Amino acid sequence: MLLLQQVAIPYRFTLGSFPSGEASLVHLHAGFLLAIAMLERDRVVVAGCFLVEAVGWLLRAWMLGYTPQTLVVGGLLVVVIFGWALLCARWMGWPRPPAQQKVSPGDVLRFGIVGLLVFPLGYVAINALRFGLAGGGTVDEIASSTIQVYFAKQFGVAVVTLPLVVGWTERQSRDAAKGLQAGWILVLAIALGLSIWLTRMVRAGIDDGETLVLMDYRLVLVAIVGWCMLNLRMSVAMALFAVALFLFVQGLAETAERNGTLVGVLNLVHLGIEIAILLIGMLYFTLSARDHGRLQKRIKEDSLRDSITGLPNYNALREQPEARRGGTGEIGYLLLDQADALAVGFGLQAQASAMGTVAARLADAMRPYYLGTGQFALLPDGESAHGAWESLLASIERMEHVVGGRRVRMTPYMGVVAFGRSGGGDIEHALLSASNLAYEARRRNEVKPMFADVSHSILRREEQRKLHDAADAIASLRAGRLLLYFQSISPIEGGADGGRIRGEVLCRLLDEQGGIIAPDRFVDTIEASRRGPELDLAVVAALFRELREHPEAIERCDSISINLTGQSLSSDGFHARLESMLQRSPIPIQRLCFEITETAAISNREGAGRFLQSLRDKGCRIAVDDFGAGMQSFSRLRDLPFDIIKIDGSFVRNMLHDRRDFEVVQASVSVARANGAEVVAEFVENEETAERLREMDVRWGQGYLYSRPRPLRGVLAPAG
Repeated sequence: MLLLQQVAIPYRFTLGSFPSGEASLVHLHAGFLLAIAMLERDRVVVAGCFLVEAVGWLLRAWMLGYTPQTLVVGGLLVVVIFGWALLCARWMGWPRPPAQQKVSPGDVLRFGIVGLLVFPLGYVAINALRFGLAGGGTVDEIASSTIQVYFAKQFGVAVVTLPLVVGWTERQSRDAAKGLQAGWILVLAIALGLSIWLTRMVRAGIDDGETLVLMDYRLVLVAIVGWCMLNLRMSVAMALFAVALFLFVQGLAETAERNGTLVGVLNLVHLGIEIAILLIGMLYFTLSARDHGRLQKRIKEDSLRDSITGLPNYNALREQPEARRGGTGEIGYLLLDQADALAVGFGLQAQASAMGTVAARLADAMRPYYLGTGQFALLPDGESAHGAWESLLASIERMEHVVGGRRVRMTPYMGVVAFGRSGGGDIEHALLSASNLAYEARRRNEVKPMFADVSHSILRREEQRKLHDAADAIASLRAGRLLLYFQSISPIEGGADGGRIRGEVLCRLLDEQGGIIAPDRFVDTIEASRRGPELDLAVVAALFRELREHPEAIERCDSISINLTGQSLSSDGFHARLESMLQRSPIPIQRLCFEITETAAISNREGAGRFLQSLRDKGCRIAVDDFGAGMQSFSRLRDLPFDIIKIDGSFVRNMLHDRRDFEVVQASVSVARANGAEVVAEFVENEETAERLREMDVRWGQGYLYSRPRPLRGVLAPAG
């Protein structure tokens, strides 16, 4: 504080008949005191700083020969100055709690108004009060002192206050765009030196020795300061900015003197406005750039974490050193079966909590990355052995999750693949291979991790089988080798159906030898090759062809359900072709029902909603198939038109033995009732299950208890 009082920019300012001595164009201590009032919440500390400043002023005033009356009045006015600084700090929204001590672009305008205008005006008023209490001076003396005080305080605030506040509040921040770059610094230094040299050359050619030119190179200096503020840590940039502003004010001294006229005052006003614009503009630009950079950083960080669980995601996995070119190691893919049932039965928050618990257990031995519902990629921290993967899987298998007061377990399956060595490919290819192994483990009900050896024999056989199935499926579809099966949907209450036909059309493909290709071998393949709409249209065409061949069966048809893939829901071409086929339907379209899966409908909600509504407007019925398996929000389902909810059979099959599955079925029935929809329970395989469904007032069932799938032609053919 005392040192800042000694830092001066001397100049001589004369107004009217009052002969002014040497004055200082800047009072850095005034800016420092305002900064302390803004930053320090302890008023005792702030008062102590003002007391130190007062002692320093008294010593200087005594050495300069001030009258005792002036010394006493000046000492008393310290209290007024202290209160004025606190009031101005409050007007600017300071001091603030430590957690909120960050200067925002919105603070800059308040600082400009209060700090650069109101605060110095307060000192002017206090200075006038000093003259009044200590014995008035002449008009010229008071005016000269007023002008000197105002600009000295204004420049002191400009040089110190906000740069110090910003630098102090950002002292822990490590934000810096690029850091120092020697090449750029050299270029900027050469440009500044050239500008200064040219300025001197121009000035040397001007006859008027009292030119008002400040610094013709100031724009270059502003550009250099702006570059430093964008490329250096904020605390360092603010220190350099304060030094630059001080040099700016120092450059004003030679132009601040215009003896005996008001031109000097006007020149000071002009220069003060220039400094204020530079300060406010530069700080606003810098703080906005800082906030933009932090927003980008936050967005980048958010993109590396799952939005619901907060766990590192696939993007974070790709940022790991192992994912870069040349990385080697092993990667595991963990699949938690029935994880989606947690969201359906207990809510999305319960599922997120369970995933977080699993991730915490995984983190004891691996680095987990969340890939979606119940799916994790795992990277070991070092070399791992088969035993480590087996131990981890066994640990996850033993975990119990308390959800809604109940203990829940999820069955884990795992695939492990090496990458980056022995031709194993990169980490993304390895992750895909590991996921295939995990799903293969689930298909085989394998409780131990499945490893891909050096030749990837297991994986290669599986991939070869899939490729073979894909080729057969596409060839059969193109050749029109379809065989339609039919499974009845029957009243759970029982009773004779009178030969009525109500049920679901099931598609089978035939290979070249006439053998049946089961749906689990071609449905995923067809969709992966983007031929879902082609398959659906082929099924509708085959159904209509069978009905035309058996017109006598049409009267017995109450309802025939046809499955649609998710790709068909989003295909405008499919919509147009299906509507054209419906116009030539051999059966009243009021007896047709189109089944769509819950996940496909909601993932294509907007387009699917319009298409399904158009089908309903024509008289068709809409059923939501496999309801409960897609972990989608019940509230989002309200936006879709549907008449029937078919409860996923995986829940119905085990509802008598698993309380969770029973509650999913109950919840599904409640959703259907709330939406005025009928309920069909799939996989009804025994009378006990049927009885429990009857108690829930479920009217329709589909499963082996009533009938197995059989060729549609046999269903349509007349009995006997």
